[in-house]
Amino acid sequence: MKTKLAVLIWLPIIFANALIAQSDYEKVQEFQIQTRHLSQAINNSISIEELDSLKTIVNYFKKFYEDDKELLDQSLFPENYTSTFAKLENEIESRRVGLSQISELQEEVIALKGEIQILNEKNADLLARIKEYQAIGGKDTKSLTELRNLVDDLRKSLKQRDELVRSIVDSLLSDFIKHPMSLNAAEKQNIFDKIETGNLFYNIEKTVRDNMDFLNVTELNPEDLGELKEDQVRFYNMWKKMGPRLADVYIERGQRAGEVAYITNLFAQWNQKLDAQIWERVHRALKENNVQVNKFQDGNEFTRILKEYINNRKLEAGKDEFDNFENLVWTRSLKTNWIPILVDNGMITVQQRDEIQDAVDDWYEMYERETPFYWYIAIAIIVTVFFIIFIPKWKKKNKPLAEQ
Repeated sequence: MKTKLAVLIWLPIIFANALIAQSDYEKVQEFQIQTRHLSQAINNSISIEELDSLKTIVNYFKKFYEDDKELLDQSLFPENYTSTFAKLENEIESRRVGLSQISELQEEVIALKGEIQILNEKNADLLARIKEYQAIGGKDTKSLTELRNLVDDLRKSLKQRDELVRSIVDSLLSDFIKHPMSLNAAEKQNIFDKIETGNLFYNIEKTVRDNMDFLNVTELNPEDLGELKEDQVRFYNMWKKMGPRLADVYIERGQRAGEVAYITNLFAQWNQKLDAQIWERVHRALKENNVQVNKFQDGNEFTRILKEYINNRKLEAGKDEFDNFENLVWTRSLKTNWIPILVDNGMITVQQRDEIQDAVDDWYEMYERETPFYWYIAIAIIVTVFFIIFIPKWKKKNKPLAEQ
């Protein structure tokens, strides 16, 4: 119905213009208006049938203005008669490709959206149950076990949902992300349609918010926190490639452009919240091992504070304190559990890790260079025994035979 309406609207306009005597200037102005309207109709088309009708109109329009080709070539700089119609034809083909892709993706995306909706409902239920357990404050073994199981289920469910959202992004916008280039109006419309088809902005925003809520109600072990950080970095890297280009595409659509900026800000909040929890847990690990230091919020502070602590304790601590720090704090806790997470996710650099290791090694070498007091005692005993046992024998051996 819409296609027929488009034809009924365009053809009378064209024929009406043919019946009106126009000046050259008016012909050029009318040509520009009509081609602009055609371009808008092409980019707003929603079906292959509608595109076919518009292509018929473009072909008719091209023939209709053929006698004015020389006039248009002189008046449309830097465009001309040929390039104008080539542009319209390219927009038709680009829109045709976009509509075909959307048609092919719709079934897959609809299935993924259904799975995501199921997981969203499951996650909301798990999160509510976790909050209920926390409100009750049960400390018995059964309650704690059930709470841990709920947290584990929610973590796995969130991960599964996040992967589905990323798969939708990959299905809909992989070419857009991999091939940065300026887009014409038809290509932009294809992007708009794909985003709406996948309900993309809502799903990404929902993913980020749920992960932040998860951090608010759980306390994870280092391994789980590290995995969560890796997922967050992977998701954010995807958005960093996509977000600025989407902002550019949506610049003329104020509400959606604002939504792109809002999601970018949400990712920053998620990153800050997750980093803050990791740094808090690292500080707690130090405190639980009697390492009293100020809190730190980034890799530079962490490195500086830990090196200052080591250098200060070298002046006062004994060998037992060093052994405790080197074994329990550095090797078993930081180096095994936390340092890999911090390095792998760019929270500290390899150089900063090595600087801390060098400080620990210097502390160790201080004791290696010192000769402990008991070694002096052992040496004195050995020398005394030597004099008691071997000196008399040596004297006897060297006496003249007459004296022996």
